[in-house]
Amino acid sequence: MEKFKAAAVQMNALKGDLEHNLDVHRRFATKAARDGCVLILFPELSTTAHYGDESVTQFAEEAAGGPVYETMSGLASELDVTISYGFCEIAHGTYYNSQALVGPAGLIGVQRKVHASWDEYFHFRMGRTLEVFDIGFCKVGTLICFDTAFFEAWRVLALQGAEVMLLPHASRISRGKRVTRKRQLQGLKARNRQLPGKDGMFAADNCVFAVSCNQVDYNGHSTHGGGASIVGPDGKLLTKAKASLDDLWISAELNPRLLTKARNRSSVMRLRRPEMYRAVTEMI
Repeated sequence: MEKFKAAAVQMNALKGDLEHNLDVHRRFATKAARDGCVLILFPELSTTAHYGDESVTQFAEEAAGGPVYETMSGLASELDVTISYGFCEIAHGTYYNSQALVGPAGLIGVQRKVHASWDEYFHFRMGRTLEVFDIGFCKVGTLICFDTAFFEAWRVLALQGAEVMLLPHASRISRGKRVTRKRQLQGLKARNRQLPGKDGMFAADNCVFAVSCNQVDYNGHSTHGGGASIVGPDGKLLTKAKASLDDLWISAELNPRLLTKARNRSSVMRLRRPEMYRAVTEMI
């Protein structure tokens, strides 16, 4: 891993307004790149929007084809950065809640959401693999929203060589209704006080950086909770977004010295006994 600067974007992806959503991506990717960021994370389903009715798949496209891919890959090439963005993927005749990783040369890879939550079961097929991609200056794994709740998923990606975990969210505080701005801000402030929370604990246990962001505010169907943070491999908070319902971005330098120090101090990964963990892979 090399030293580099990463950005995470909090944004409101609007239901049925693909062009607006892509414009937000253009705007914040450009700002982050100008500030020296080379890895930019957008939330879960950030381009095609996240909500709970059948039209959530209306902008579905293949991973390496369609207006979303053309826009985002073109942006990555123009800015010479790597971008992680959420989209509704069509593959194998069905739909997936997916996160694409694109760089200056085009598509690097796709992670499909493994654990569906709430009404997502009715619209998306669940992914069957956890992927790690070498993007040159680091190796990244992606856990999409509810996937982050499962420690096993973090550990699998860490064992496969991930140094940075990308954690895109579209975590709702209300399905199918608008929540008052006052209540939204109260919730954001409460969550900010709890940071680094679970991300910090899991990042430290697996000796990885964790870059997280969420959709925010009412999108025409549902209300998302917002927030963005970056955590070091020691579990300590590097930066967080202010409590705001605006589209915004944060950034931090990810230093490989922190990674080396954390991994040298922790014996957990080195002293594992996988033969004892068979029950973890058994259905109950």
